Amino acid sequence: MLLKHRGLTDKNDQNDFFQPTSPMEIQLEDVGIDRNSVDAAVARILLAKERGEEVVIFGDYDVDGVCSTAILWEALRAIGIVAKPFLPLREKHGYGLSLRSLTSVLEEHSPKLLITVDNGIVAHQAFEELNRLEVDTILTDHHAPEAGMPNAQIIVHTTQVCGAGVAWFLARALSESAAEKSQDLMGLATIADQMILLKANRSFVVHGIKALKKTKRIGLQILMSRANVELDKISSETINYVIAPRINAMGRLKHSLDALRLVCTTSVERASQLVAELNDTNTERQDLTVEMIDHALVQAGRWKDEHIIVVASAQYHEGVIGLLASKLVDQFNKPAIAISIGAAIAKASARSVPGVNIIELIRLVKDDVLEAGGHPMAAGFAAEPAKIELVTRRLEKIAREQITKETLKPRLTIESPLSPQLMTLILAAEIQKFSPFGQGNYEPIFSMPAGTVLKASPIGKEGRHLKMEVGYQSEGQHISLTCIGWGMGKLVPDFHSGRNVELAGCLQINEWKSRKSLQILLKDVRLAVEVAI
Repeated sequence: MLLKHRGLTDKNDQNDFFQPTSPMEIQLEDVGIDRNSVDAAVARILLAKERGEEVVIFGDYDVDGVCSTAILWEALRAIGIVAKPFLPLREKHGYGLSLRSLTSVLEEHSPKLLITVDNGIVAHQAFEELNRLEVDTILTDHHAPEAGMPNAQIIVHTTQVCGAGVAWFLARALSESAAEKSQDLMGLATIADQMILLKANRSFVVHGIKALKKTKRIGLQILMSRANVELDKISSETINYVIAPRINAMGRLKHSLDALRLVCTTSVERASQLVAELNDTNTERQDLTVEMIDHALVQAGRWKDEHIIVVASAQYHEGVIGLLASKLVDQFNKPAIAISIGAAIAKASARSVPGVNIIELIRLVKDDVLEAGGHPMAAGFAAEPAKIELVTRRLEKIAREQITKETLKPRLTIESPLSPQLMTLILAAEIQKFSPFGQGNYEPIFSMPAGTVLKASPIGKEGRHLKMEVGYQSEGQHISLTCIGWGMGKLVPDFHSGRNVELAGCLQINEWKSRKSLQILLKDVRLAVEVAI
């Protein structure tokens, strides 16, 4: 059933799912990359080596951009080219290869060849300027183009993998040994950039996590050690909640070059310093996010009846507005746009809900914004501060017309009902074979029949979480389930002993002192009228 729900009905597809081929064996055609473009890129890079030309890798400040830059930098180094990485500063340069960032590149370097990774597909003006300056260009990106392709000499592009994936295929064509060593970064970026984890991307994350468990990158080893992560227990959750936030924090508040240095350094002392910097910056990011959420919620009454949330303030740090938008989506189940208003320009970050293509929505007001870009679920734009009120009104009107109330109803996707007899460690172990979980391959959520609360208590800091024992009588057997509900601590008074409850959640294996037990990770819980026997 789980295979069918993931579109895996063919036996070969099922085998590939459970035993994905090595990324080293994936063909370019399998991910929609043009082989001729890769060959042309390799030829131009080898010419740069022959001529001794300066090569600049222009990356991005998020996890995908940092990993893309590291992957290509290491591959070029493996063939004898010490390229110069350039990662833009969010506040100074904005996103991607803009004219502002290009000016900084040319102030610091004198490239004869510039290669973009994880960006560039909408940088029409910058590529025209590079052509005028007679700087050759290779564009590698995975974002969707707008108004045709830029005028780069060589374009290596697909939307089927993340930016690091595109860079990795070019790296593999340059040096297979370097590509082999960078599979840990490719897996990290694929999960962090929320790619659909099927087909090639599943191969990337399965083999990438294996590589991460035995990574030689001293920076990642120390980062995980200080976060109390055991290498042999790394999962997609480790990446999403431990590694990625720390790398992203640098690009949000400081300079992502230190995150790039962290994944590339071979010095224990330097790695230790960089991990401390990443951890401190991530803590600062967390504190800023809480402050901004509290400020935004004061405006909640204004958007109560709107189909999109738009909040704006000069107090919002532009490096954290994406997180603010995500938190608002989580809490209100509406698309959300958070805007940081600066003196000369306002920056906006948008997050969406299933069924609403947020970048297409934003493009409907493109005549009132300076630039826009992104994905269906996450996007951003820049605008003149004086136009924010107008843009907000237009977006709210468009959202009322195009987004139905039905789309905004929160819902869980349930795989199927599950009887108490099937709630076992054996089934939980079978479900684990479907991991790593993520976009397109979510951890299965099951609905469970009504049971009786045996005990409920708050746990964690300030009692924010719920721990509950639920009992079932089934075929003469008494079955007791341990349930954990993150962020559900406030529900404890409703679920006192003896009350009947219906559950929706994931079957997981809890390990404590080498002992394994079944637990239900709650996704929803509600009072029931009667217990199913």
